Amino acid sequence: MLARLVHRPVVSTNISPPAFFRVIEEARPTLLIDEADRLLRGSQELRGILNSGYTRSTAYVMRTCPLRHPPATGRAPVPAATLPAPAAVSSALGPPASDLHPPSVGLVSFSAWCPKALAGIGRLPDTLADRCILIQMQRKTQQEQCDRLRDLRTTSLREQCLRFVHDHQSAIAAAQPLIPATLNDRAADIWEPLFVLADLVGGSWPDLAREAAIQLTAAAHEHAPIGFLLLDILILMLPLPEGRIFSRTLADGLNRLTDRPWRTRQKVSELWIAQQLRPYGIQPHTVRIGQTQAKGYVFQDFRDTFQRYIPRAEIDALKAQYCSQPRPASTPDTAEPSAPHPA
Repeated sequence: MLARLVHRPVVSTNISPPAFFRVIEEARPTLLIDEADRLLRGSQELRGILNSGYTRSTAYVMRTCPLRHPPATGRAPVPAATLPAPAAVSSALGPPASDLHPPSVGLVSFSAWCPKALAGIGRLPDTLADRCILIQMQRKTQQEQCDRLRDLRTTSLREQCLRFVHDHQSAIAAAQPLIPATLNDRAADIWEPLFVLADLVGGSWPDLAREAAIQLTAAAHEHAPIGFLLLDILILMLPLPEGRIFSRTLADGLNRLTDRPWRTRQKVSELWIAQQLRPYGIQPHTVRIGQTQAKGYVFQDFRDTFQRYIPRAEIDALKAQYCSQPRPASTPDTAEPSAPHPA
């Protein structure tokens, strides 16, 4: 359906990194990639280019290519800021093999910035998902009826879209739409063009667009594996009087949990936990619980990360459950002078 509606659609189920940025440079398309789960699984290079393509100013790939006109002898190297502009790249590419003069190799920048839609099974890599609007699709049931795609006529819709942009191009360029405060910076950047269009259409669309942005962004965060892992760690640490836990105890607790989004291996080890937490600045260190010392974690080290990466709805639900439970009377053995709290 998107291929029939978008501007200059280019559809692919398999694309190499060089073909990826070259087709963007030459065709200025809307790039539609199917089977993204298989394509991205084995291509760190393509994932990096997709990540950089999130904004126009950073979406450039640098390559050395044959140049048709070699620079004059003795000329100083060309600064990166004066490299050939994207529109001029194709004309700067090297001569055919039959050229009498050997080609000169120079540094050329290719743009990787264009609208993109990716379809795949499972989750996108977290760094890429954070730069996307995620829409969960489901297979329809036998009771649900849908029109056949082959019956969809989109010519008039495309013409209306073109006319709308032509009539409102000045307003679109100057617009500064109201951004919901709950959206993070990347989500705000991604949704801003859609807010502009919704505001121009008017009626109920401005409210609907912002509601959709808030709900879809929240749903994407709630399904992030690291958010679930941190939530499970929080639940395991909450009952601990001193807010401390040994690494081996944490691993045992996580191994008792099944069917979790973060489960990628048969058994959770202390090393695996440390690897997952390291990017967030959380590292195991020697802690004392009672008369025993071993490698472990302290609740205070997690506090900032819990607040940033566990969905607020989960925190509020856990807080309500925690506060509704009857608190045992304090005794010398059960006193909780520094018991952690989800708030």
